[in-house]
Amino acid sequence: MKTMADWKRLSKISILLMFLSKIRELLIPLFVTLFAGGTYGITAWVFPLFIIGLLIYCVFYWLFFRYMFEDNELRIKKGIFVKKHRYIQKNRVQSVAVHSPLLHRLFNVVKVKIETAGGGMEAEAELVAIPENQANSIREALGNRDNKEKRESTSITADCDSYEYNKTADDPYSITYKVSWKAIILAGVTSGKVGLVFSAAAAVFSQIDQLLPKGFYEESFGTLLSMGTYLLTGIFVMLALIAWLVSILITIKQYGNFEIRKSENEIIISRGILEKRELTLQLDRVTSVRYISNPIRQWLGYWSIYVDSAGGGLKEEQLSTVLLPLGDKAEMKKLTEDILPGAELPQEIIPLPRRAAPRYIIRASFIWWMLLVPVTVWIPRGWLFVLIPLFFTYLGWQRYKDGGFLFSSEHLVLQTRQFNLSCNILPRTRIQSLTFQQSFFQAHRKLYTISANILSTSGGRTFRLKDLEENNTSRNMFDWYRKRNY
Repeated sequence: MKTMADWKRLSKISILLMFLSKIRELLIPLFVTLFAGGTYGITAWVFPLFIIGLLIYCVFYWLFFRYMFEDNELRIKKGIFVKKHRYIQKNRVQSVAVHSPLLHRLFNVVKVKIETAGGGMEAEAELVAIPENQANSIREALGNRDNKEKRESTSITADCDSYEYNKTADDPYSITYKVSWKAIILAGVTSGKVGLVFSAAAAVFSQIDQLLPKGFYEESFGTLLSMGTYLLTGIFVMLALIAWLVSILITIKQYGNFEIRKSENEIIISRGILEKRELTLQLDRVTSVRYISNPIRQWLGYWSIYVDSAGGGLKEEQLSTVLLPLGDKAEMKKLTEDILPGAELPQEIIPLPRRAAPRYIIRASFIWWMLLVPVTVWIPRGWLFVLIPLFFTYLGWQRYKDGGFLFSSEHLVLQTRQFNLSCNILPRTRIQSLTFQQSFFQAHRKLYTISANILSTSGGRTFRLKDLEENNTSRNMFDWYRKRNY
């Protein structure tokens, strides 16, 4: 029986899984080659040769891929024509993600992604399909858990109804949170992903544009013009409702069965319905905690919690990791007290000075006010356009009103708003650089801008707050930051 110290291959089923994955990624080019190939001559072989070549590549990729774990490092050998040897040391690993898509579950295998601080946008290593017991061994070997025995847990239900809170009987530091379906559905209802659904539909439509018959747009536009105003409005409302329901289903698919487990110095986040994802993060490598709330959620009193680290983030989550899909302040306080003590959402922050308000309003609405005159003059009923600069004027005021900062002995808090409100909590020891800058116009009003840089999945993330008051605070903040080196 092979051990972790022996060279091993991926599961044979990885050939099929890689092939299907490549087909999905290259779906549009495959359609193009299918239609371009025709049915006569040499071009008729374009599509089948492409498919056969793709399958041969997957077979040889599996054949030359090897991995093993020895001397506290994961070793990987791969490459068909160019041989690559990769060595990933345990102390460089930021996160280990175990994915269980539907096809993987049918064959009792999982996919493992390993992120490091120097991995960039892509995973440092990816094991396409391996048995689940090997995945667990790799995760335990790369993590900090010394006790591999399963613990029996006693369920303790918290006062709030959106998650279940558990502590193990023999280890008071092991904690489990289960987010309820009610919270998941509410997260979908208030997610604001309708725009993303429309964008995805437009992207797909743009890819099949060349397959549409000539005159399609002219005929469609003429048909729309022949419809009445009420019918067009009804169609638009129906499409918006469908997009809203699709966005809810996407959220449920992403965050269903959401569970957080803490053991010693790491947290394990598992979630997903069709595709189960399990991510292991080291708590001492979390570089920021972000509380996000859109206007609807803010009005209802709900927030989402994101965490940044030098690995583990997902593209659909702005290269961060969701720690809590949705919760009120009481739920967030309980969660962060047990899992991330010291990173609780602050009750109060130091607000921006009043003389910063005009600058926020001008930045948000200046262009729209400039467009108001030509739009009003040259476009029928252009006076309705005034609603747009009024909206952005109000948005600028809200950005000023919600902006602020706070720093404690161990954390810097920067609160900002673009459209969503974001309260960002940065551990002092995880801030890579702290910058104060002042433009000519800021100097006139004795204001300045602060920027804090941290490591994240994308390589780095910058948090910036504009128009703070110039006083002893900046000097005190520099002194506070220099303490990280002591």
